[in-house]
Amino acid sequence: MASTRHVVLTAGFLGLGVIGMGMLAHGARFVVPRHEQGASSGADAAVHGELDRTESFVPAGRGRDDDLWRAYIDLVGKELEQGHVDVAVRVWQDAYGAAVESGRWEGMLAVGDAFLAIGRAAGTPRGARVNAREAYLAALIRARRDRSVDGTLRVAGAFQRLDDRAVVAQCLHIAADLAAGNEGAQQRVREARQRWADGEPIAGSGQGT
Repeated sequence: MASTRHVVLTAGFLGLGVIGMGMLAHGARFVVPRHEQGASSGADAAVHGELDRTESFVPAGRGRDDDLWRAYIDLVGKELEQGHVDVAVRVWQDAYGAAVESGRWEGMLAVGDAFLAIGRAAGTPRGARVNAREAYLAALIRARRDRSVDGTLRVAGAFQRLDDRAVVAQCLHIAADLAAGNEGAQQRVREARQRWADGEPIAGSGQGT
């Protein structure tokens, strides 16, 4: 098991490093709404700073979505079912690369979930959180760019599972901003806030907005 843990963590971090190199030099920055800037402090300010730094590494625009990342994610699951953790890690790296190239928040969310599954299978759930969190941050940035309320709420749910309350709060702020002028979307955000307050799982609506 020790060698498997080493393979999972090492291969995972290498995968992010290689992909991160391909994300360099992309322009837009994460802009904090003016009314939130003055209120930011402590954990909130740290989240703003982290998102601002991550923004510059996430490629803008959408590439061709040929379902390649979905195919890789499915293969990760099949390899884990057969107990092939080391193979699952290698396939996950391909999934991550395909998700980055697709430009879609859905792909980044999926690869984050997949790496958590790998971590559980390898007995290293805490170590897997690092890679998953990076993928979820990229998913949040892309959902915001796409003005997807549903995507932002689904990312909020992912960070809720990581027990990262500061980022969940930021996701809900972003979702509320994106939902302005759309009563249906605003209602979904209110419901998500209430579920979070009640300690229940935050869930997206399943309908992109």
